[in-house]
Amino acid sequence: MLKTLLIWHKRIALWCLIPFTIWALSGLLHPAMNHFAKAPRIKSNPIIAEKNDLQTYTNIYKALIQNDISNFSHASLIKYKQQYFYQVREQLLNDIKVHYLPLKNTHLRLTDIEYAKYLAQHWSKQNIQSAQLITQFSSAYPEINRILPVYRMQLSNGNKLYVDTLGKRIVAHNTPLRESLAYWFKQLHTWQFAGDRHSLWRLIPMLIVCIALLIVALFGLLAYTLLWSKVKSKKKSVRSLHRSTGLILSVSMLGFASSSTHILIDKFFVQEFRALLPKNNINTHDINHDPIKAMRSENGDNFQLININGEIISQIVKFEKDKMSFSYWQEKETAFTNTHFARDILLEQLEVSGQLNHNEKIDKFGATYGFVNKRLPVQQLSFEHSSEVLYSVEIHTGYIAAIDDNWQKARSWHFGYLHKYHFLNPLGKGLRDSIIALICLGLVFVASTGTYMYFSTTLRRRRAKQQRNLKNNELLENN
Repeated sequence: MLKTLLIWHKRIALWCLIPFTIWALSGLLHPAMNHFAKAPRIKSNPIIAEKNDLQTYTNIYKALIQNDISNFSHASLIKYKQQYFYQVREQLLNDIKVHYLPLKNTHLRLTDIEYAKYLAQHWSKQNIQSAQLITQFSSAYPEINRILPVYRMQLSNGNKLYVDTLGKRIVAHNTPLRESLAYWFKQLHTWQFAGDRHSLWRLIPMLIVCIALLIVALFGLLAYTLLWSKVKSKKKSVRSLHRSTGLILSVSMLGFASSSTHILIDKFFVQEFRALLPKNNINTHDINHDPIKAMRSENGDNFQLININGEIISQIVKFEKDKMSFSYWQEKETAFTNTHFARDILLEQLEVSGQLNHNEKIDKFGATYGFVNKRLPVQQLSFEHSSEVLYSVEIHTGYIAAIDDNWQKARSWHFGYLHKYHFLNPLGKGLRDSIIALICLGLVFVASTGTYMYFSTTLRRRRAKQQRNLKNNELLENN
């Protein structure tokens, strides 16, 4: 039995050698991106409307009528060169159009890309060399960033800044080195060259290799653990180094292979909610109040027009340190809350409703809502009929940010703790990533020594066979 385990351990390991080595070494690119190619942090300051600047203005209803906008999905205030505009997003059949309507008579005319440039220059303090609208994920701007559409800005220092004009925020900031490392990480570690995120040509070969590596680690662990009393040796040799190092790192190998398998299986199921645009359909003629007046009454910093159960409401936002708080107004404050808005979105987008089991506003990333989701703040809801499913809705844009069931929660835990070693975070990210790098290099060392042993043994046996054949031939000749 043990001999069979060892034979298959060697055979499968040899078959997996090249993809495994590439995976292990390319895995080093991730900590390299985080520590050696990280762009300086740029804070995207909130867009706050000064009340004293809004003594006289054109009502939003009048501005929309004058510009022949009858239906739209989002409307809020922005400031550009000391002038205020209504930012109005119109969702057409196959396109998104953003209008900027001045609150006062001005010669200034503004487009969405010009506003994105303005925000990028204002926040980064750099000149903008070029700007491009990004509507699809790519190796330079992968799906992990979650947010589309965005504008990619080429800064004068060579860095690239990605700006979301709807959320009025920076989504990503990359140095040229980081984007280059990210490209090779995607090609070598996640096999982007083989197809898109959910391509079977990409997923099935990767899944086969991951399962094979899982078997290699398991067979090696079982065989050498049971045989340890026989194979251990005080004499240092390639064989003893392979076995001892392999035993030590086999648990890490099981974690890497099993978590990768978990992630790959998950990618067979497309998360269609991520492609949904907030409907939030607002008919201009249904607006029955002045959102700026409501904002001033609440002493708010900005507003967003939303549709809750067919009623047009001003969602008034206040910025308090790094948090956003919301209240809901028409001529006066209404009884609506974040929960009403989130429930209305889930009903309209996913046809999900029922008695609430969990309801919480999330202002920072944590155990139930990870950094991978990007969007904040969100309202988290679960319902009694499916209490294991947790829905997260971004409050100020209406996007569904995450849907986590038991499978997704297990996948996040599995990948976070057994692939990215988040349990080492208390030690600091630098030390955590150093440990992961050492493990990756150790696994490559184990693979290299195993390969050396296999070929040296094969070569030795071949030579011995040749010598036996030579002796046999000499005996035959003498006879």
